[in-house]
Amino acid sequence: MPGSITQISERLHRDRSAAKRDVDELARTGLGTASEKILPGHGRMKGVRAAAQRIRLVAEVA
Repeated sequence: MPGSITQISERLHRDRSAAKRDVDELARTGLGTASEKILPGHGRMKGVRAAAQRIRLVAEVA
């Protein structure tokens, strides 16, 4: 589900700066994308979207 960093931080009950760091890391690894959008009369918003509809993480402990 796409959204802004503010929307994501509210949904996850996390500080906005922590959510931004998470989004930046997801974008860096290719698991998500972030693009800046101009909001007429309201500044800018960074739109965030997952790179895939579903992401599966698997951990193996040896």
